[in-house]
Amino acid sequence: MTAMFHRTSALAVGLLTASCVPTAEDTETACIRGTGTGPEIFQPGAVTIAAVGDVLMHILLQQDAADQPEGYRAQFRHVAPYLRQADIAIANLEGPVARDVLPSGVAGPPGAPIFDGVIYSGYPNFNYHPSLVSALDDAGFDVLQTGNNHALDRGPLGVDLTLQTIDAAGLAHTGTRPRSAPNAPWYTVVSSEGYDIAFLACTFSTNGRADPASQALLCYGDEAEVLANIRQLSTDPSIDAVVFTPHWGAEYTHSPDANQRRLARAALNAGASAVVGAHPHVLQPIEHYETNDGRPTFIAYSLGNFIASQWATGQRTGAILFFDLRQDGLGRLIAERPYYLPTRVTRYTSGLVVQPAEQAVDGQESSAHAAQILGQSGLLRLSDFSTATGRVICISDG
Repeated sequence: MTAMFHRTSALAVGLLTASCVPTAEDTETACIRGTGTGPEIFQPGAVTIAAVGDVLMHILLQQDAADQPEGYRAQFRHVAPYLRQADIAIANLEGPVARDVLPSGVAGPPGAPIFDGVIYSGYPNFNYHPSLVSALDDAGFDVLQTGNNHALDRGPLGVDLTLQTIDAAGLAHTGTRPRSAPNAPWYTVVSSEGYDIAFLACTFSTNGRADPASQALLCYGDEAEVLANIRQLSTDPSIDAVVFTPHWGAEYTHSPDANQRRLARAALNAGASAVVGAHPHVLQPIEHYETNDGRPTFIAYSLGNFIASQWATGQRTGAILFFDLRQDGLGRLIAERPYYLPTRVTRYTSGLVVQPAEQAVDGQESSAHAAQILGQSGLLRLSDFSTATGRVICISDG
């Protein structure tokens, strides 16, 4: 990864089990060599962004991490080599990583293991061991979206400690802010390839949990502030592009609703280069849109679950979205056509992993599902990465 960031933000779903448990991970395609002509991605001089949907660590995933010598890192090793090809990678971290915080939102006894069912637990009151952030860092992520409906699952203290954990890992975050910095910007800025890219997240809800210190930016309740942030960033000469990452939409629905469509267009016309959404836990379409000032942009309404313990085809299928930000003839940094790599969460006897669908047991099911929702034309195959980047990419790189 080549990204470096400077902070502008201050330093449901029940547990399900898999119906089928394969005995071993498919490693036949451990190293992939490209052939033919690759997609128009990873272009010289461009900033390549990788984005994924929800990192939603249900109990089964936390228990699995507790059983693995590598902890959470083992769950991401198959996708890490592909994420690392991007200049900047972003994920929706759906839930706190608040060390030693009880479900009531107060400090508890120190030293709980990765999963204990109380301090670190699953739905409906999530909290993850801080080692998850280190694993996401190792996998290649640079920015974590913390503005989502589970942001306040451990109260204001949980928000504070989550941001401290992310800061300590050297990652950027957007969508929430600590009580100690009530006027801190909601966005973060990441520098790569000589450009400064702003990321702004918001959430439609905090699941009815009180937000007494206004620590979460609301997509609709604070819509005027959301759009004002985008306008300010897009006209700031020090910012080259704005990527808007809203947490929105109806769960388990493959079609965006009217509010998603309206806010997405408003954000793009306010100056955003792209909109990449999360929350529905299933894929929603990618839509191309030309702004009032003639810029080509796109909306990826939902990238589905990146990793979660939900086992219907639509819920275990996600996508890593790749797109280039590149200067056009007018000197504007434009989001070019996005491509996507379908992913699948699989439970093997050796553990739970998210991996490219092309490598997964029964992965063709997820590849076909992703193509149905996102379209065949933007589909990436593993060989495309080697062709586009000029590298042979191996699972062992993870």
